[in-house]
Amino acid sequence: MGLFSRKKKDGLHKKVKVGFALGGGGVRGIGHIGAIRALEELGVTPKFICGTSVGSIVGALISFGLSTEEIEDLTLSLKRSDIKKKNWFFRPSSSENLEETLIKIFKKDLVFSELKIPFQAIAVDLKTGKEVRLDSGSVAKACASSSAVPMVFKPVVYDGMHLVDGGLANNVPADAVREMGANVVIAIDVNPNRGKGTESLKLISVLSKTVGLMMQNTINTKLKCADIVIVPPLGEYSSSKLGGTDEIKEMIQIGYDAVMEHKDEILKLVRKKPKKKDKIVWHLNVQKRKQ
Repeated sequence: MGLFSRKKKDGLHKKVKVGFALGGGGVRGIGHIGAIRALEELGVTPKFICGTSVGSIVGALISFGLSTEEIEDLTLSLKRSDIKKKNWFFRPSSSENLEETLIKIFKKDLVFSELKIPFQAIAVDLKTGKEVRLDSGSVAKACASSSAVPMVFKPVVYDGMHLVDGGLANNVPADAVREMGANVVIAIDVNPNRGKGTESLKLISVLSKTVGLMMQNTINTKLKCADIVIVPPLGEYSSSKLGGTDEIKEMIQIGYDAVMEHKDEILKLVRKKPKKKDKIVWHLNVQKRKQ
């Protein structure tokens, strides 16, 4: 076999274990579909996936075994009522519609042990204020919990916890997927506007930007655990309003192009033996969880 014995047929080094960290960003999460499609075309398939909010939904669908084409078709057929019951600010909806939609897609109330790829969803427990990594029980409920944006959805009561959107603590969970066992972490951040300010004095804009600015420092710390961070330029698209067919396809293409712009860097990363990096943040997180 000679020199080629050290690599798999798909081009990945035999010791590479790729992990995808899929970030939150509401409707902009449609960009994940294109990004993952590009990675698949490059032969980069994940051994582990961890997602927050919309990233948890896309991650669960990929872990279940759906293709990006199938996920695109599902997105194109999606209606607001498939996700939430009410559309009134400060009168949040339950997450039942989202759960039921995912159960219909899975054709059962799927549990984590039935997934084809190890997967975690990130949420926050309001009772403790701590990040929660969901990796057992109902996949649909875990994704609903991870996506329960405060003031949009009610907290999800699950296993004694009151869970809300994981983006409050870990919006692009590069550290979590590394702790799952990945030695090459590809993070996809679909919310490039998060750390930017606003000139608007409207209540929704002020609240949104305030939360985004607070989240940014935490995200920067977590992303130190990623080997590469892909940020599709989706800032001009709404994070809360699902557009039409053309807009959905545009966001998918933007996600695809963002990965392909880093094609050479990604292939170089996955074709060589992973380095034993001293990820300070990663080790600190591991030690905290052992205490």
